[in-house]
Amino acid sequence: ELIEKPKVLPQVEPKEEVEEEPLEVSIARETINILLEKMHVNAKVKVRLGEEEPGRITPVLIDIEGNDLSFLIGRKAETINAFQFITSLIVGRELGRWVPLQIDVQHYRQRREDELRKLARRIAEQVVGTGRKQVLEPMPPNERRIVHIELRDNPDVETESVGEDPRRKVTILPKQ
Repeated sequence: ELIEKPKVLPQVEPKEEVEEEPLEVSIARETINILLEKMHVNAKVKVRLGEEEPGRITPVLIDIEGNDLSFLIGRKAETINAFQFITSLIVGRELGRWVPLQIDVQHYRQRREDELRKLARRIAEQVVGTGRKQVLEPMPPNERRIVHIELRDNPDVETESVGEDPRRKVTILPKQ
């Protein structure tokens, strides 16, 4: 009886495809690396495009990792925000158009977002329990947005921003 050998397909070496990096990513990488070098900061930099959202320009996300880079974050994130602003101006000028950019140092922004979400839920529980509104500390627009988004599906509370920048605050109120 003949046993048929399975056919062996020839191994084809996969073509190594070097994916073209979007221009905004390469310019952002080059800009950040130059700025960090001028500041004598030794750090690893990862640059990538963020998630696409309909009707919004896709942001460039920059992650900076290294030993003790807390000075790049600064008090109340003032330094990281200034660093992000300057980088954004340079990248925008190089491209000839504005590009949203977010710089994160040692996952600070992710940790802050998690803290804000927890704070929003905790304060919402207090508002529901007491029936009285609560006003949070002044926050920059990106942080206020996190609180609004976290509580937008909560059926018991509503949020609003009150005041003028830079002292603008989120108020959490019981739903009427």
